[in-house]
Amino acid sequence: MGIIDDREEALEKEYIMKLERSFHIKARRDRMLARWAADLIGRKDFDVYFNEIISASLLEPGEENVFNKVFDDLQYADVAIDANAVREKMKQLLREAASSLNGVA
Repeated sequence: MGIIDDREEALEKEYIMKLERSFHIKARRDRMLARWAADLIGRKDFDVYFNEIISASLLEPGEENVFNKVFDDLQYADVAIDANAVREKMKQLLREAASSLNGVA
């Protein structure tokens, strides 16, 4: 292999590693979010609820489906919380998830 091929391969590997890290961070955030929301709405079937959130996240790329699922569930359960508070919680948990993966290979 030439230098250009080596560089291209290294860049591809770096890109894949970044994608994987992003996926793991969001998955960890979604797990923490599911636990938080399940506690607030009184759901004892955490694994089932987490799977519901994962299913929502797979419908479309982005955060909106996860937000909508959690916020709608909280509203349905008459939890007194506004949309901004849920968005802030999602941001906080994303930071926590990223921090918890620091140093993890």
